[in-house]
Amino acid sequence: MKNQQTKIGMVQLLIVLTAIGFYSMAQAQQVNHNVQVRLNDTQTAVKFKSVGKCANDNHNGCIEVKKGTQGRLKFTLIGDNTSTCNRPGGKKWEIGEAFLGGKGSLTKPNSWGGFQGDSEVKADFNFVDAATGQLAKEDGSNSNSIVIFDDNNALQWYNIWYKLTVVCVDSDGNNVDELVADPRIKNGGR
Repeated sequence: MKNQQTKIGMVQLLIVLTAIGFYSMAQAQQVNHNVQVRLNDTQTAVKFKSVGKCANDNHNGCIEVKKGTQGRLKFTLIGDNTSTCNRPGGKKWEIGEAFLGGKGSLTKPNSWGGFQGDSEVKADFNFVDAATGQLAKEDGSNSNSIVIFDDNNALQWYNIWYKLTVVCVDSDGNNVDELVADPRIKNGGR
């Protein structure tokens, strides 16, 4: 009887350890991609401070979500000149929205969105509006940073471009002006 209870206890322990191992493996598959953006000195352009991380055709702000991983993309506005917006009526600069466009394109797209019928992109990203390409702000987003997830579920890799907006807001939080930057994401697939 005692031997039987020991065997049952060992099996239960093995099940718990296996479950913990699978949970750890699932957690390890999500990779954080922190991208810092700043305004130029004249507050006329958004620049990516973070060096691109794409294996080929690299440029600042380029993000590669490698095959078999998922990406947590966090864009943070940094710099001393963001606390005051130099536009008439402007108070400060904030992160605005993120949009996707140009799936499969080698060059920056002229328009954004158009993913209503693209099940692959809709499975990878959480959209507010697939027609415009606007992405949902995930937990951890605030006025100085935006977080988006890339589930990277596609069977094959693809390039897609993102547009990040930085907005000048007035004392009431209304947009006075908007600047954009538009690097690329390389999805490695699962």
